[in-house]
Amino acid sequence: MARLTTIINEENLYGGMKYADAAEKFYKHCIVKNLSPLTLEYYRSTLKFFKENYPVEYLSEIDLDYIENVIYQEQQQKARKATTINTHLRGFRVFLYFCMDREYMKPFKFCLMKSDAEPKEAYTTSELKRLLAQPKSNKWSDWRNWALVNYFIATGNRVRTVVNIKISDVDFEAHTVRLRHTKNRKQQIIPITSELEKVLKKYLSLWLHSDDDYLFPNRDLKQWCVRTIQQEIRLYNRSRDVTKSSVHLFRHTFAKNYLLAGGGVAQLQKLLGHKTLEMTLHYANLYGADLAKDYERFNPLEQIIKSNSDELNNPKHLKIE
Repeated sequence: MARLTTIINEENLYGGMKYADAAEKFYKHCIVKNLSPLTLEYYRSTLKFFKENYPVEYLSEIDLDYIENVIYQEQQQKARKATTINTHLRGFRVFLYFCMDREYMKPFKFCLMKSDAEPKEAYTTSELKRLLAQPKSNKWSDWRNWALVNYFIATGNRVRTVVNIKISDVDFEAHTVRLRHTKNRKQQIIPITSELEKVLKKYLSLWLHSDDDYLFPNRDLKQWCVRTIQQEIRLYNRSRDVTKSSVHLFRHTFAKNYLLAGGGVAQLQKLLGHKTLEMTLHYANLYGADLAKDYERFNPLEQIIKSNSDELNNPKHLKIE
């Protein structure tokens, strides 16, 4: 009998599994890992995107050529931006690597598209002044939206974090606020400024509430949903003659102004709740041109040379023999 050297039915080892079965196993794996509902929805929508736009029956049909075809079609035929394509690819890569680790398909690697980071135009000082001006109406919702915008600008918190803050989380004596719901799912305590405290105290004095109420609820004192907040901010901004309407842009504005004021990147990382310094450095890179405005004034070499020059020009302690 001949010696056995290679296996038969290799398709049973790699690629024999159907895409739908693998997707179901992956989704169950994500649930077992206790991923956040937002992350679960991201993976679900990613798998649905590939199923509807680039369908395959078996995993064996997915290889590097398949990925490159997806990129080509999205970029050339549909004129998608690299950042949009990468959003789909990033989640799909996690799914494929899961399948490879479990030997559902042949392993291969692929990289995301290279993309140029485009700095988002932050809110200007003029726009911020208009947004921060106190309301002139007696509508509770106007005062709530005003306080909310003040909070966004003062903290740079994500909107999904803010909708979960309760009044009991604000500690005016310690000058802090507890963030119970963050993207990395770790509770965080951040400082609040005296000006923000004044805003919050004024806002809270205008309605009856309990410590267990949400800090920024809807009109029924229930938790506000993210989409409704985005719509309310859009209307609020327009009422203040500000065309920008992005809630997340407040986070960019906070990061930019914090760095321009001389704040450190490491401290900004903690305030923004980033897991790594990489994302915080992303903000520093985006607004590099703005940071360069005061570069010469704060540069150590410039300061030392000018200091020496001043001493030579004003030799008060120079003794000539």
